[in-house]
Amino acid sequence: MKAMCRMRIVSATVAVLALAAGTAGAADWSFGSPVNLGPAVNSSVSDGSPDVSADGLELFFSSARPGGYGGNDLYVATRPNREAAWGPALNLGPIVNTAAAEATPTVSADGLSLYFCDPAAPRPGGFGNSDLWVTMRPFKGGPWGAPVNLGPLVNSPSNEITPEVGFDGLEIYFESDRPGGLGSDDLWAARRATRRDQWGGAEWLGPVINSPGMEHCANLSADGLTLFFDFTPPGGTVGDLMVSTRRSLDSAWEKPVNLGHVLSTHWASSIDSGGDLMYFASSGAGGVGGNDLWQVSVLYDAARLARP
Repeated sequence: MKAMCRMRIVSATVAVLALAAGTAGAADWSFGSPVNLGPAVNSSVSDGSPDVSADGLELFFSSARPGGYGGNDLYVATRPNREAAWGPALNLGPIVNTAAAEATPTVSADGLSLYFCDPAAPRPGGFGNSDLWVTMRPFKGGPWGAPVNLGPLVNSPSNEITPEVGFDGLEIYFESDRPGGLGSDDLWAARRATRRDQWGGAEWLGPVINSPGMEHCANLSADGLTLFFDFTPPGGTVGDLMVSTRRSLDSAWEKPVNLGHVLSTHWASSIDSGGDLMYFASSGAGGVGGNDLWQVSVLYDAARLARP
C-alpha cells in the first residue's frame, strides 16, 4: 500500500471543465483561493486528513506533532459558530490515541461516532496491517469511548484506510489493497440497514470507479450523491481529483470525471455540509510547517451538494 493520498496544491484558483454528459447535473466546477487555518490548528510538523462535523463546529484531523501518545494521533479544533476562527487543537486523549498510529478520522452526522484507521503501526486486536475502527461518545462534547474494531466483514488481513462515513450513517467508504481489486488500492464500501446494525461485508465499487491505478481518499457530499476521490495512475506520483455522481442513494455511481490537479491534497479532504467549502491538507507554500490544514471555497451548484 502506498502512502495515503499523496497529493499537493498545484494552483490556487482553477476553473474546471464541465462534467461529462450523462452525469447528474452537469456544471462547471472551480475552487477559490486556499486559506491556511493558521497556527492555532497547524503545527510545525505534519497535520493531515481533516474532517469537519455536520454543524461545522468541530474539525477532526490527525497529526504527528510532539506531545501526543504515538507516531500519529487524532486531534480536534472547535469554534462557537461557523463565522468564528478555529480554536486551539486538542488531542483526543489516551483512550482513543495509543502508541500505535491513528489517522484519517471521519465523524458521523450526529457527531457521536468517529471512524479512523491505524496505518503503519496497527492497534492490538485488529485483523490486518491497518484496520478501520470507531469510537463513540454519549453526547457532543462528551468523552470518547474505547475504540471498537469494525470487524472481519469490513477489515481484512490487508490494509483498510481512509474511511468516509455517509450522512445517513448507513454507508462507509474506504480504500484497500485487498485481493479482488484492479489496482494497488481500490475503493470499497460497507453498508448496514440501520445505525444500530453491524456493518455488512465490504463491497468493491467496481470498474466504473476503480482502475489499474490507485483510487483513494473517498469524500462524500452531505446528500450522498457526489463522490470525490483521488486517482494516481500506475507508476504515477501525483494524483488527480476525480468526481462521480449518482441519481439517488440506491443508484450506481456513474463514470467519474477527472478534474485534474486542481485541488491536489495530501491525505484527505472534507466538504462542509453546505457544500461550498472544502478542507484539505497540503505541504504547499505559505504553511506553518510540514503538511498544513487549509480551506477553499467550492464554486459549484451548492444547493445540489447541500444536505436534503
